[in-house]
Amino acid sequence: MTCNFDKDELILKVLDGRATPEEILALFRWIETDSANEEYFNQLKKAWNLTSGPISSKEREEKEFQIYMDYIRSRRRTYNLHRIYKYAAIMILPLLAGIYLLQRELTVKDTRSVVVAAKIEPGGYKAILTTAMGNTISLFPSDQEAIQVDEHISVTNGQAGIVYNNTKSTETSLQYNILQTPRGGEYTVTLSDGTRVYLNAASKIKYPVVFDEQKREVYLSGEAYFEVTKDVDRPFYVMTDAVRVKVYGTEFNVNTYSTRSVQTVLVSGKVGISGKDSKEEYMLGPSQLAEFSDEGVFKGIREVNPATYTAWRDGRLVFENEGLEEILNRLSRWYNVDVFYSNEKVKGYHFTGHMEKYEDIEIILRAISKMVGVHFTIKDKTIVVTE
Repeated sequence: MTCNFDKDELILKVLDGRATPEEILALFRWIETDSANEEYFNQLKKAWNLTSGPISSKEREEKEFQIYMDYIRSRRRTYNLHRIYKYAAIMILPLLAGIYLLQRELTVKDTRSVVVAAKIEPGGYKAILTTAMGNTISLFPSDQEAIQVDEHISVTNGQAGIVYNNTKSTETSLQYNILQTPRGGEYTVTLSDGTRVYLNAASKIKYPVVFDEQKREVYLSGEAYFEVTKDVDRPFYVMTDAVRVKVYGTEFNVNTYSTRSVQTVLVSGKVGISGKDSKEEYMLGPSQLAEFSDEGVFKGIREVNPATYTAWRDGRLVFENEGLEEILNRLSRWYNVDVFYSNEKVKGYHFTGHMEKYEDIEIILRAISKMVGVHFTIKDKTIVVTE
């Protein structure tokens, strides 16, 4: 097919999200005509990724994610031009990954970017419960069953996780339980006041079987999403090694994974946050993120899209211009794998994309490889990263 348009200008318009539906369709047809055209597109795309990259917005994230999910679920080897044309006006998925590149490159085995020597499964619902009596119990979603958590109290475990609702105790001292997820695990607990906590992989929460009359206090390491039941007489506190989050009734996410900072993102309501050795409280409003150092020093508050930070709870992995090291740390926790870098420089490479959390890890690695320009080899339970 003879190119009767300025291919460089058209490619950049599409990547920038400025192209019309007709221009996008023309580019697809040109790429499909010759493998050399596809190679040319890939080279220019890499240059664009390094110099420009995608610019995100709430509206854009919602649209591009829906397009991407539609594709992933269909897993067709050939694309439907009518469907592409239908969505062309909103087709701004970073680097066209959701519509064209992922469709061609992620459904066909590409041994150049990802070499697989062992199958790696995504995580699932599982956790370990340690009761006040010192017993450890492996938890999995199941038909509802009773679990004895102390001498007088039993709770239920089932499809909704473990539930402590309506527990009563004659004990005068607080009896604590610990719920811990391994790498490759997640779980949900409903506390005695009705507060629901979604625990991410490699995380731990310590909480009373029954809260006292003055306050509700839990201790967290790792990451969790909280839906706190409102109780004006008993504030709810989330304690970590670095910060204290004071809540009255709201939804928010706390992440302590990083060795450099602790992040709290508020979805709704209002919370106050203070460092572990500070009496100063910083108020956080919806769609704001507060960051503290791992030693509890306040670093700042900024506006964010909460969905980027809470997507894990809804079965998604969202990477917004994140460094490769942080991305692979997240994957290692969820897929229970180790990561080895043959070159420290690649840790600083950045990637933007949305994935299903229960997707085959090869598909995710292949997308990253194509966009970032690194090579992955999976050996046993280790991912080896090379340039």
